[in-house]
Amino acid sequence: MFRYAPLLGFLFSHNLAQADPPELDALFPAGGAQGETIEVKAIGKFKTWPPKVWSDHEGLHIETTEKKGEIKITIDPRAEARPALIRLFDANGSSLAKPFIVSTRAEIQEIEPNDQPVKAQDLNASSAGYVVNGILKKEDSDFFRIPLEKGQTLVARTDAYALGSLIDPFLSLRGPKGYEVALASDSHNLDPHLVYQATQSGPHVLQIFAVGHPAATAIIFSGSDSAVYRLHLSLGKAEPLQIEADQKEWQLADENGSRRIKAPGSVEGALSQRGEVDRYLFEAKKGSSWRFRVDAHNLRLPTDPVFALERPNGVLIKEVDDVKPTRDPAYQSSSMPEDGNYTIRVWDRFNRGGPSMRYRLAISKPEPEVRVTMDKQTYLLETNGTIELKLKLDRRNGHDAPLKMEIADLPEGIALEDANATGKAKDATLVLRASMDAAPTNHTFRLRISEEPDGKQQFAKYSFQDAKSRGEYLVNETPWIHLTVKPKEPKKEEEGEEEKEEDQVE
Repeated sequence: MFRYAPLLGFLFSHNLAQADPPELDALFPAGGAQGETIEVKAIGKFKTWPPKVWSDHEGLHIETTEKKGEIKITIDPRAEARPALIRLFDANGSSLAKPFIVSTRAEIQEIEPNDQPVKAQDLNASSAGYVVNGILKKEDSDFFRIPLEKGQTLVARTDAYALGSLIDPFLSLRGPKGYEVALASDSHNLDPHLVYQATQSGPHVLQIFAVGHPAATAIIFSGSDSAVYRLHLSLGKAEPLQIEADQKEWQLADENGSRRIKAPGSVEGALSQRGEVDRYLFEAKKGSSWRFRVDAHNLRLPTDPVFALERPNGVLIKEVDDVKPTRDPAYQSSSMPEDGNYTIRVWDRFNRGGPSMRYRLAISKPEPEVRVTMDKQTYLLETNGTIELKLKLDRRNGHDAPLKMEIADLPEGIALEDANATGKAKDATLVLRASMDAAPTNHTFRLRISEEPDGKQQFAKYSFQDAKSRGEYLVNETPWIHLTVKPKEPKKEEEGEEEKEEDQVE
């Protein structure tokens, strides 16, 4: 009889070790305003509760509650307004990181049922604006009734894909007579951005719905319990984006229809008229190397720019449209063919024009660089065991420096091995080893990369972008990696012996 209690203790710890780690699919609401304390639903699967919580934002104080799947987030009034990452973890491992947005605007939640126009949730848009947090569940569609006066401009923007929700959302606006007056789909990513000036006064109904992402053969309303969204609403013209550039197109000297740009440098441009083509001149020497980039998609602008480079005699060198995963063009010339004035042309792929059709052209000298990405954002290591950290070394512009890797403040009994890469390596596999007496623990770390011999440093990053991505997320990458160390699991024959011993206990 007295052997039964220790055996139960062994079985409890063993079963805990065998349990799955927390699976966090989304947080709802997916954001909050500075100074708020809000109850947030952790959407996912949790075999045990409560877990521990980690975030990369110092302005968040996060607690788990007794209710399974619920956490409480207190946002400091001075917290930096930006996307944060949150993970839930326990002795069995960590969830994947999910975004939570710290905002400066008022925040509310959708009120169900609002899946039909007659059940639309009443909202009052204002110039200050606010954010509506919602979920598009399976075959769901949400409606909001917004009164507008003739001449007022409604600005509606959605973050759903950008939060990691597996949907392709749309915004549709119906006027007072019930007819659709505006429709928005993709912007710089799959999320819609709608700007509409009312032509008549009265209640307007805004609908948000989605199809599946990745795309499916059946075109139907799509959603899930984790398809969270944030709907930004305000009145007034959309605030123009401030583009950081060395020069403005309209301030440059005109030389027979072209503008001369200093290189290296950048210029902010605008395609004001439909079918407009902007032309720039810059001087280059034979054999020099230059990198050209036009940013619009990356700046959340609607322009779909095309870039062309011509020799001094007008012969085309290269025309570039998209460089995936963006719709922005880029080109690098390793050796310019002659001395002289080269021409750059920029236009919109669909020949659109107008005040919003802006872009930034940048010309730079390519410098050797390396980008280091990790294969995972969470790792599980058993005592007296090893795991591999697989790195991709994306070397550019002749980068050939040897690399040294290190992790500061690893828990006692955990060591990083084989932490070097030669100057020609395009990938590397590092080994984390746990000693037999390493204590079970959870540890968040960053992998520091040092270039030899100059000591230039960076942190390796895990990228949320993959082959299925269709534009930018609110968080595209993170250097913060989670490690769980747990006791080595018994072999199956040992488990069988313990079960047999348990059967014999009376």
